[in-house]
Amino acid sequence: MQSFKDYQKLITEVDQLCYEIRQSYGKYIACKKGCAGNCCQRHINVFPVEAIAFGLALRTFPQELADRIRHMACVATSFGPCPLLEDGACLMYESRAIICRTHGYPILNEYRGQRTVGFCHKNFKNVPSISEDRLIELAPLNKRLAAINQRFTKEFDGWRPMADRFTIGEALMLDIPFH
Repeated sequence: MQSFKDYQKLITEVDQLCYEIRQSYGKYIACKKGCAGNCCQRHINVFPVEAIAFGLALRTFPQELADRIRHMACVATSFGPCPLLEDGACLMYESRAIICRTHGYPILNEYRGQRTVGFCHKNFKNVPSISEDRLIELAPLNKRLAAINQRFTKEFDGWRPMADRFTIGEALMLDIPFH
C-alpha cells in the first residue's frame, strides 16, 4: 500500500532531521527518556494513518505487553499522561506518531506572514541562534502528512475511520480489519 509506505518515508525523513538537530544542538536539548514533561499527554491527536500504524505495531508486541498497553489506553483519562508512558518512557517509542517525534524540537510556524519558532521551554536555553536548516517547518510537514492520510483513507473501500483524528488512547483501541 503506497500511502503507508509514504507515511513510513515521512517518518524516516522527520527522524533524520531530528537527528541532525540533535547533532547540531544536542547540548541545548533537554528531551530524554524520563523527562515526560508536557509532551506526553493523551489529548494529542493523530490521523487515521498514524492510528493504524500504532495498531499494526502493537500486533508485533508480545501479547502480555500488548494487552497491558490496551488496558492502559482503556483506563486513560483525557487530560492524564499518554497511555504509552511507563516509568517516564514510551512503550512504543519506535512507532510513535509524527507529533511525538517532533515535540520539543524547534518548530517553524508561519501565520499571516509572521514567522515564529517554538520549542519545549526546557530546550535551547542560551542558544545563540538556530540555523534555518535545523528548523522543522510545520506547515509543509502537516500538509504532507494530511495528504498521505487522505490517500491512505481512500485506499480502503471497506474500512472508514470513525473520526478524522484520534487520541493516542483511542488509536490503541481501534479494531483494525486488515494486516
